[in-house]
Amino acid sequence: MLAAAELPDEFTGPVAYDDRWLWIAVALGAAVVLYYLLVWWLTRRPRVPRLERVAADVPDVRRTHLDLIDRIDARVRAGELEPRAGHQQLSEVVRSYVAAVTTLPARTMALADFRARAPHELVAVIELVYPPEFAPDDAIARELFDTAVVRARGLVADWSAA
Repeated sequence: MLAAAELPDEFTGPVAYDDRWLWIAVALGAAVVLYYLLVWWLTRRPRVPRLERVAADVPDVRRTHLDLIDRIDARVRAGELEPRAGHQQLSEVVRSYVAAVTTLPARTMALADFRARAPHELVAVIELVYPPEFAPDDAIARELFDTAVVRARGLVADWSAA
């Protein structure tokens, strides 16, 4: 065997890879992992908010609010109340019911707050009564009033926050 001093000049010892290739490979691997994490995070289903119930007598609260909805419906049908005002009162009754049976501060929430924090079935009713509440004329309110009453009644009668 020849010693290193005896090797011809054209032979050299082992050469290491340049360190930058290692860091490029690590960066590419991290970019792939980050890509998959972002895709997962941005495309996952939104969580359905769960609301805490309060210690209330739900059947009595439900009955009271259903009676209020019936009175609003009767007053609008009798012509004692404009449909726009009926929508406003329906909104107040639904908000009052939710505030009475859950910890959601429904009376003071805007539509954007409901969309961000409330269950879908509650948001659907609030979205239905919202445009007629603020419409400049009663045409939209008249059109949607029967549907709004049915949906508000259904929410109060069947909705469960748990």
